Amino acid sequence: MTTNLPTQERATPRHLKLEGLQLANYLFEPLLSPVPATEAQWSDYADHRRRTNSAFGNVLDRPKRSISQAIAAVEQDMGLPIGTLQKCVSVLERDVLMDDETPRDADMIVRIYSPAAPKYIDVHVKYYCRSRYYEIEWYYSLGYKIHHRIPATTSNTLSVVKDYILRDEPPNWHTRHGWQQICWGYFDDSEGNHGPKWRRRERGALELYDEGVLDIHDSLFGPMDEPPSDDEAETLVYRRKLVSTVRLLFATVGIDYRVACTDEEEDERPDDYMLEGLSDKWVARGIREACGFQLKRDPAEEKRGKEERKQEALDGNRDDDDDEDDEDSDEDEGENEEEEEVNYSDEAY
Repeated sequence: MTTNLPTQERATPRHLKLEGLQLANYLFEPLLSPVPATEAQWSDYADHRRRTNSAFGNVLDRPKRSISQAIAAVEQDMGLPIGTLQKCVSVLERDVLMDDETPRDADMIVRIYSPAAPKYIDVHVKYYCRSRYYEIEWYYSLGYKIHHRIPATTSNTLSVVKDYILRDEPPNWHTRHGWQQICWGYFDDSEGNHGPKWRRRERGALELYDEGVLDIHDSLFGPMDEPPSDDEAETLVYRRKLVSTVRLLFATVGIDYRVACTDEEEDERPDDYMLEGLSDKWVARGIREACGFQLKRDPAEEKRGKEERKQEALDGNRDDDDDEDDEDSDEDEGENEEEEEVNYSDEAY
């Protein structure tokens, strides 16, 4: 059974002289099994988080429908009272252009304060998806940056440092200044892949890895011991905690991707953001791999995904070959009309 938490941060009575962990716990309860840290670290955490809440609010007291619902789903799966994680998330900047019910263009940066450690994680997404006459223009990258130490400050202002780099193509985004990629994808329009012969030539990758997932979990919820491999029940609990940790990063920008942890469960893509360009759910499979396990069906689905991407490219080349055959046939029949020649060679696609 889940309960709802109060939306407002508690004010500190003047007669209370609270510092360190006591101050953080008083302002932002409930903290979840706080990890050992110095009094100064917890005091800096409390001051930094309080100033962020003052400037931007948090998702619990300033709800954002898609973000609030996505985080609530993670809270429910983790067995936490509704609001436990939402009150840890502040939206620093959000610029979303909708196309009916789905985002066309999104640029968003959010901050997750750890409920267990004096740390926070920034998450940024840049996303674009628009259908045109012959093709779909689609690209995105989702990245994160862990702030392991919160510096003390006497300033009353709070600025948003956007030190991520969006240069060249999505594989190069979120790769510098401490930023790390979660996943990225785009439709490749190089080599003439546009117009009537456009094909869904998908490029993409899930960039998380096992040590990275553990680092995220340690930063948000504290360290967790891996259970013995022969303890199936505890192993499943462990896997679900890691998967939920990764899902939380997606959820903070409004992406609700449900990832199966058993063969009886199904992966459920988000309803709004398109993270995969074809039918293969490689993001979910990649999350499982980064969390140290796979399902029985994963190898077969990976193989089908590779075949699907290969077939999509071959279909475009096959159409080109058909056009060349038609041109050759026309020449054999003596059709030598004065027309501009269009070359659809294999090299052009």
